[in-house]
Amino acid sequence: MAHGHATWPASSTEANWACSGRLALIDGLPETTSEAADWGTCCHTIGEQCLRDPIRQAVDYVGSTIKGKQFEFEVDEEMADTAQVYVDYVRALVVDGAALQVEQRFSLDALKPPFDAGGTADAVVYKPKLRNLEVVDLKGGRGVVVAATGNKQLRTYALGAALANPALQFDTVTVTIVQPRADHRDGRIRSETFHLADLLEWTADLLEAMRQSFRAFTERKQMPDGAWQTGYLHAGDHCKFCPAAGFCPALEQRATDAAGVWFDDLDRPRISNRPEDFTPEQLAQRLDMLDMIQEWANAVRAYAHRQAEGGVEIPGYQLVEKIGNRAWGVPEQDVVNVLEANGVERDKLYTRKIVSPAQAEKLLGAKKKAAVAPLTERPSRGTSLVATGKTTRPAAVAAVNKHFDVLD
Repeated sequence: MAHGHATWPASSTEANWACSGRLALIDGLPETTSEAADWGTCCHTIGEQCLRDPIRQAVDYVGSTIKGKQFEFEVDEEMADTAQVYVDYVRALVVDGAALQVEQRFSLDALKPPFDAGGTADAVVYKPKLRNLEVVDLKGGRGVVVAATGNKQLRTYALGAALANPALQFDTVTVTIVQPRADHRDGRIRSETFHLADLLEWTADLLEAMRQSFRAFTERKQMPDGAWQTGYLHAGDHCKFCPAAGFCPALEQRATDAAGVWFDDLDRPRISNRPEDFTPEQLAQRLDMLDMIQEWANAVRAYAHRQAEGGVEIPGYQLVEKIGNRAWGVPEQDVVNVLEANGVERDKLYTRKIVSPAQAEKLLGAKKKAAVAPLTERPSRGTSLVATGKTTRPAAVAAVNKHFDVLD
């Protein structure tokens, strides 16, 4: 394995553990990102800078531009609010002599794993009076709700933090997820605390998962494809962000089986399992499958697009330019001059709107910003159907029941 690059990053522990063939399948693929991932990266940047400067608040960044790996964002109220929830939580931990480390890098080399392994923990707080070490991880996404209990990524961060700070004396470890934009039955901030001895015992399981992945690496060229795929590739929820999702045979098989599609006739694939034939119980089962099916389809499209951008010709498809909304392509004053010359009054050339709640809080300052809360609302934009166990929001009234309420 190439040194200097963590081929088993802590952020991929959950996926690598669930699918031991994953690392072998993605070996050699170029690193990719997405708009959603870069949004999260920019949110992390705000959080990191605020934690390094005790007087800085996330709202200070509203209106500024931050660049991720590929995409650039103008910081808006939502991004600032997301970062601030994380910043407020971490700052509240740093009391009674607690010590904070921001973006702490770590390596698992001391465990002699078969891969280069390591990562970066968002925030590590050592609380000597409680003899506790807490690792806090900011999740900016809303699509995948992440649980703290039993989270292998966070346990890897905790293990790395313990190895990186051997002089610290603690008996318990707390791992915390701050995910402000996603609903979870345990709330937007959720934690798990366990004894250090439990973490050390879990380390043996981590190393065995790494050895299993290493066996998949070494046996890929030695075993028949079918046997290797059956033995080492396992499709599931962990496939969502896998770079190999677009061409993984295990995920393709699971998705096509779930959809009830047979591809023996490529010209006219037959679809069974019509939704109108399902009972409510069968609908619930299919809904559990839908995300995986859609993610596989999206992954195929994304992979085909990357191939096309790399010069591969996809029969029947071509690359076309994405055309954005019209924008002024000349200096603002040139626009004003032309419009005024054509009879448009200057005061009609500009719009004026009141500041956002986040910007108002910034203007008022920390001591007075509470005055904003009674003036705000979060209006409903309709309903979404979500798994009961993955939300903390109360059940909404169905449209048909609203109709009957009106009739009553």
